[in-house]
Amino acid sequence: MTPAATLLAVLALGQFDPYVRSRVTPGDDATQCLYWTVPSITWNQSTLGNPDTQGDTEFDAVRVSFQNWEDIFAACGNLNLQEGPRIAERNVGYLRDGENHNVVLFRTKVCSAVVAATDACWDAETCANQYDCWDDDQSTLAITLTTYDKRSGIIYDSDISFNASQYAFTTSNGPTCFPPVTTNCVSTDVQNTATHEIGHFVGLDHTRAAGSTMNPSAQTGEVSKRIIDSGSRDFVCSVYAKGAPSQACLHPVVNEELGPKGGGCSATGASSLGPALMAWVLWRRRRAREARS
Repeated sequence: MTPAATLLAVLALGQFDPYVRSRVTPGDDATQCLYWTVPSITWNQSTLGNPDTQGDTEFDAVRVSFQNWEDIFAACGNLNLQEGPRIAERNVGYLRDGENHNVVLFRTKVCSAVVAATDACWDAETCANQYDCWDDDQSTLAITLTTYDKRSGIIYDSDISFNASQYAFTTSNGPTCFPPVTTNCVSTDVQNTATHEIGHFVGLDHTRAAGSTMNPSAQTGEVSKRIIDSGSRDFVCSVYAKGAPSQACLHPVVNEELGPKGGGCSATGASSLGPALMAWVLWRRRRAREARS
């Protein structure tokens, strides 16, 4: 078997595990897992919320999503996920010498529609922050951008962005929406999406285990990921066991450099700190085909 075939076989085996930990190099067991070591993490919602969601219900849906994870951590884990005040901050990523927030926000414009093709931000990969727009794949529902130490895997910062430029995010219970109707029905559910992204926020990668919150796709109208599955619960209890240090996959070596941007729902490692992206995409109903992150 060729090295490439061996790697594909290893990746395939891991796809159906009850949970899969995010790593510096996705799918490479020789690289460190990503995890938090601080006892408490404060997260903040952007004051803008999502203008197209009814009332302030998007804030409540995100809050409930974090609380459901916090309930598991309170039962068997060592982290406290604490909501901070809403903030005007619209930038994602990590500032080495600045104030950092773990931001949750909705991007309502696509960068290609508001940024000139000649703008230097494309090469610098700063368009999203500079113009407050969505610059990732338009089929992606949301992105979690995590900054971590590449050698130790220790997470320093994590931000969640929702792609409201392409998707109608809803907070209702009810039947699946059929455009143009997006009220009193479910289109792209905020809580369903947020619960999945918070899994990335705490160090989970995608798995294809049946019924997992961390499955990499979602149908329009899906709400099943609002409920955190047993495999993801086991991850919290094992990796962040109450009364014990958070668990690395390899013996950690702390380094003060941050690393480069990755792809997918997102993560960053420090060079040695960088970003890693974890992207989640919609399973398009009509074609019953999974769009991959």
